[in-house]
Amino acid sequence: MTYDQCVDLIIDAYRQFVPQAGQVAPVGGNTRLFGGDSPLDSTALVSLVIEVEQQISETYGIAIVIADDRAMSQEHSPFRTVGSLTDYIQTLLKEPREEKSGEV
Repeated sequence: MTYDQCVDLIIDAYRQFVPQAGQVAPVGGNTRLFGGDSPLDSTALVSLVIEVEQQISETYGIAIVIADDRAMSQEHSPFRTVGSLTDYIQTLLKEPREEKSGEV
C-alpha cells in the first residue's frame, strides 16, 4: 500500500463520517481528524479508524490495529490529521507481521 493510496483510503473514510454540513473545505493531508476545528466527534473518529482498518484488511489483505497502546502513548497523536494518521499506518505496515496460513 503506497502512501498516496493510504491517504485516499483515509479521506474516503473521513467523508463517510463527516456531518453533511461539517466540511466545506477540500480534504487533504492537513485535514484535522481530532481536536481543534475537526468536524468529527469522538464516536465518528473511532468509526473512521475501524473503517480504515477494515478497508486495509479487505483491500490489501493486511490486518493492522491502529488504535493501540503505542498510538495512545505517543507525544503527538497519530489521530491529529489525515497526514499524521497516514504516517502512523505506514509505520505499522513496515513492521514485520506473523504470516497466517492461507494468506498471501
